[in-house]
Amino acid sequence: MNADLQELHEQITREILEERQRDMAQAIAAKRSAAKRAEARAAKESKALAALGLDVANLEALDRELTAESEAELLDIEARMDSLSEATAHDEVGVDVEMGFLPEGAQLITPSWVAAFSDLDLQDANTAASAIEAQTLLSGGTCKNYYNWAKGAGTGIAGTGVGKIQSWIDFGFWFKPPASRFYSIRPLFRFRGYVIVRADDSWYDSKFARVTGSAWTNVHQYNWKGWNHVDVYNVGDDNIDVNRREDLDRFTYNSYLLGGGDWTYIRCTIGLWAYARGGGSYAKNDFSTGSANYLCVPYVYIV
Repeated sequence: MNADLQELHEQITREILEERQRDMAQAIAAKRSAAKRAEARAAKESKALAALGLDVANLEALDRELTAESEAELLDIEARMDSLSEATAHDEVGVDVEMGFLPEGAQLITPSWVAAFSDLDLQDANTAASAIEAQTLLSGGTCKNYYNWAKGAGTGIAGTGVGKIQSWIDFGFWFKPPASRFYSIRPLFRFRGYVIVRADDSWYDSKFARVTGSAWTNVHQYNWKGWNHVDVYNVGDDNIDVNRREDLDRFTYNSYLLGGGDWTYIRCTIGLWAYARGGGSYAKNDFSTGSANYLCVPYVYIV
C-alpha cells in the first residue's frame, strides 16, 4: 500500500471509529431512558395483577422453575448444533472460479481490511437482569469466525429483563475507478452457521426472542455516499423454538457515482442482532463453532 493510499486508509479508519463512538453514545442514552420507562411500566403491571387477586410471587416462582427447565434443554440443543457444525463440510470460497463467470468489463476485488465491533460495552446497571456476549475478532483475512448471543430474565413484562446485542463485521475494499460514471458494486455476502431462537410466552408474562443477519454496503470517495442494506435472515416471535443452520449466499446490488482516477473505499458490513426478553428466552447467531461456521465477504465485483 503506497503512502497516499495508507494515509487515506487511516483517515477512513478514524472516521469509522468516530462514527462508532457517536452511535455508542446515542445508544447508551436511549438504553438508559428505555430502562427507566420499563421499570415504571413493570411496577404498574405488578400492581394490576395484584389488584386482580393474583399472587405475583407465585407466578415469579413458577417462571423460575420453567426457566431452569429451558436452560437444561438449551444445553442439549447447543451441543447438537455444535456437533452438526463439525460434521458439515467447509466449502471453499472459489474466487478463481468466480472470475471465469464475470461479465465482460467487470472487475473483481478482494478485501484488504477486516474488523468488528459490537455494543457489548452498553452493559451497565440497567441490564443486570440479562446477559450479552460477543467474541473478539482479529483483523486480517477474508473470512472470519464470529458469534453473539442474548439471554432474557424475569417475566419480561413491560420490556424488562431484556438481553440484546448488535455486532458488526466490516470488510474493506479499495478500488480506483478508471472514469467518472455510475458503477454497479455487487458484494457477495456469505453466511455459514446456525441460529437458535427460543421464547415461551404465557398469559402472565411477556417473552420474545429474535435474531437477524443483515448485509450493508457504503462507499467513500470524497465523502460517504450512503448505506444500502437488506436483512438476509430475520427470525423471531413470542412463542418460538427454532434451531437451524443458515447457510446463505447473497449478492446485493448497489450503484454509486464515482470520480475517475481517485481511490474509493468500499465498506461491506455484516450485522448480527440478538434479542431475548424474559426468563428462558435465548437468541444466538453462531458463525464460529467448528470448521463449518464463518462469515465472509470474499469479493466485490464491479461493472
